[in-house]
Amino acid sequence: MHSFNGVILAGGHSSRMGTDKALLSLDGETLLERAKHLLFECGATNVTVCRNDGNPAHINDQFKDSGPLGGIHAALTEDSSLPTLVIPVDLPLMHSSDLSRLIDEGFKHQCTSHFDNLYIPIFIWNPETLLEGLTQRLEEGKGLSLKRFFAEREECSIPCKEDQSLLNANTPEEWQEILERFQTL
Repeated sequence: MHSFNGVILAGGHSSRMGTDKALLSLDGETLLERAKHLLFECGATNVTVCRNDGNPAHINDQFKDSGPLGGIHAALTEDSSLPTLVIPVDLPLMHSSDLSRLIDEGFKHQCTSHFDNLYIPIFIWNPETLLEGLTQRLEEGKGLSLKRFFAEREECSIPCKEDQSLLNANTPEEWQEILERFQTL
């Protein structure tokens, strides 16, 4: 069994959704609760929530309005001692089997791993080494794209077996599609 940390990025403004995505409910659970359960199901030692909501149990971004890189930075600043699996809160159909493949690939090849053409969820093999470059990028305040940042590092990309696992809920229409697909699972 591998030791790794889990991180949930739930600090976005949810402006396209019009309501807080983390608090949307699916099968009696909020998306935030679902994400926590998913990371523990995958074997995470610890789960950190990056969410700028004033809750003392959550981690706040140090670099405001810097998107997912700001959340990843906040989590790794808190604890960069173990490899880290980072997931967004808005992938409610994600399967632990797909995430386990990212983890296994990362440990096998000792590299950061992600799905083809998608940089989150991402398994960060060596957070401590990554943190310095991430801090520098955020201090400069430019080039805050996940793709650009991680493409400059040693990485491995794998296919996701379940395409519906990667459906995210950014708009009410996407949320409706997720609800409909969930009913057929």
